[in-house]
Formats: sequence, C-alpha cells, structure tokens
Amino acid sequence: MGNYLQEGINAAKAGDKVRAFDLLTRASEIPATSEQAWLWLSSVVGDDSERLFCLDNVLRINPGNATAQRGSTVLRQKGVFPAIPVYPEPQKAVSAPSPSTRLSQSNLVTSAPVAVSASRQQSSYETDWKKQELSGLFQYATMELASNKSHQAVEKLLVSRGASPETAKTIVKDAQYAVKKAHRGKYKKQITSGFALIIVGMVLTCGSYAIADSFNGRYFLFYGAVFVGLINLVVGIIGWLVNGWS
Repeated sequence: MGNYLQEGINAAKAGDKVRAFDLLTRASEIPATSEQAWLWLSSVVGDDSERLFCLDNVLRINPGNATAQRGSTVLRQKGVFPAIPVYPEPQKAVSAPSPSTRLSQSNLVTSAPVAVSASRQQSSYETDWKKQELSGLFQYATMELASNKSHQAVEKLLVSRGASPETAKTIVKDAQYAVKKAHRGKYKKQITSGFALIIVGMVLTCGSYAIADSFNGRYFLFYGAVFVGLINLVVGIIGWLVNGWS
C-alpha cells in the first residue's frame, strides 16, 4: 500500500496519466500519503476545475502547503470553481514517429483522430452533468451566503441537496470567496466615491475662499460634501478590510 504514492509519481512523470490517476487515487485514501497524492493528482487530472478540487484537498490536509496555496490562488483568480475529478481517458496508441517528424505529446493528442466509443460519450455526458450540477450548487451557496447565512448552515443545505460533506465544504469555501470578492468590489467603489467627494468639497471650499474678495470677504464651506465623503471613505475601508480573504 505504501508504494502507491511512489508508483503513481513515477507513472505521472512517465506521462501515463491513467495509471498515475489510479495509483494516486489509492494513495490519497492513505493518511500518510494523502497530501502528496492529492498534490500529484492535480498534475494528472484533465482540467482546471478538477485541479482546484485536488489542491483544495491538499490544503484541507495541510493549510500551509505553499505549492497548493499558489496553485489554488491562481485558479480562483481565473474564476475557476472545483469539480470532482473523473477517470482520465486512455491515450490511443500511436506508432513511433521518425526523429525528423517527431511531435510533442500535446500535439499528437490534439491532432491525431480519435474514434469516440459510446462508453466514452456517456462518460463525457456524465462529466458535463456533474459540472452543471456543481455549478448550480455553487450559485445556490453564493446566494445563501449573500443572505448572511452561516457557512455551516449552507453546508447542511448542500448536503440535503445531494452533495457529499466534503464537496459541500469545498463549494462553500469557493462561494465565500466569490461573495467576499463581490463585497470588496462594492466597498472599493465606496472608497473611491468617498475620496472623490472629499476632494470636490475641499476644492470648492478653497476656490470659494480664493475669490472671497469679490464677494466682500464671504466664502462658502462645502462641509456637507466633505462630511459625506469622509463617512463613505471610512465605511468603505472598514468593509474592504473586513471582507479580506485568508
């Protein structure tokens, strides 16, 4: 059992994604090797949503894993949300090309014609359905969190809708990130508008004072704009900081 991780890593390095997926999945179920297994699985799975799912599992085991932190941050900044990995399709065997015409593995995969069997089509449909289902759960979790429900309550709601507890936690985590990002955007606009009002109020006050001689020494204090702008600025900064992500 302890060899699953090393054999899976060797298969991943050799480009045998099917064997690597099988071995690393088994290694992920063993506490002693689960962290590294999920990390290597992220290099084997087919797309970014599955890769994020693997990295999230790494961070649940070890929140301080720097590699998983960087990868997770980059993917979330791209708007990716996690999807459960599916078993990769085996690569179609091809004859070895001559040295003068050897292409990279990626070019061979994209250019070589592949006959799709009915079972693979079914697998593709199942994968699309799962991703659509997760997308719906993600949107639902986002709306519930935006209505100020606790993440524990939303996780229970997702489980009641058919998600596994682990998947529910992952979805809620990404939904929390999306909600905080939206809130930060709103408070950032409030900071900008508050700062602008303060500047406008000060400029108008200074301008009025500069031409006071023309009005028998009278000038106007635009304290209303400055006061409202100051409130917006303070509220915006506090809200922006409160909604910072870990």
